[in-house]
Amino acid sequence: MKTYPALVLGGYSPDKPDPLALAVGAERKSLIDVAGKPMIYWIVRALAENERVDSITIVGLNPEDNIDFGVDVTYVPNQTTHIDNIMAGVKALKEKDATTTYAVVASADIPLLHTHTVDWLVDACEKMGGDFFYAIVEQQVMESQYPGSARSFVPVQDKRYCGGDLFYVDVNTAVGNEELIRDLLDSRKNVLQQVRIAGFGTLLKFLFRRLSLEDAEAVVSRLVNCDARVISSPYADLAMDVDKPHQLEMVRQLLGENA
Repeated sequence: MKTYPALVLGGYSPDKPDPLALAVGAERKSLIDVAGKPMIYWIVRALAENERVDSITIVGLNPEDNIDFGVDVTYVPNQTTHIDNIMAGVKALKEKDATTTYAVVASADIPLLHTHTVDWLVDACEKMGGDFFYAIVEQQVMESQYPGSARSFVPVQDKRYCGGDLFYVDVNTAVGNEELIRDLLDSRKNVLQQVRIAGFGTLLKFLFRRLSLEDAEAVVSRLVNCDARVISSPYADLAMDVDKPHQLEMVRQLLGENA
């Protein structure tokens, strides 16, 4: 059974504090208390308990944060921007093992992540084949598993989806595509801006709700010069990111009950 390194993106912008962290008086979003542990702890534990993950690298934390994850982790210092944190993480993976190709990448704000969801993603992506896998969750799935989460959804033909925060990627696709990734990340909260980057034809399809998942795969593949896949997840935890106070209260309650 093949195993992979995991990269957890816990970076932050010193000049732009996260609104949720400010609201609850936390130093950084990844350190917000969730059921007695920093938020990032729960993501690391889900990865550490998964047999497909052989190592964990965290961007944006350091040993002085004094978090006991129960496993060894590699720390990468925080950079100034989101894309710089991603590139620093990729570089660290390659420096640790130059033969590294695929990695599991997770954001630090999905504390409900389950290890079986990581299993599902890796297994499904291996079977599909490709270079970059972007997981999405259908609105009905999200609202049935986490009612009241109030996530934002994007129409794709006759359904609506939200984006996930767990990825399976060939880390080499980030090399040589830094500027494009920077543009996409800068506009990640603006769907129309992202579609505009993909081209006028894609923008028209999106506006008239004719954009299909196959269209999205083709656009990303063309832009990033790789074999990109969009994969619909039956598990909503990989998309249950915590951005707002009511979402924080929801995950605190759920993890507190499980504990």
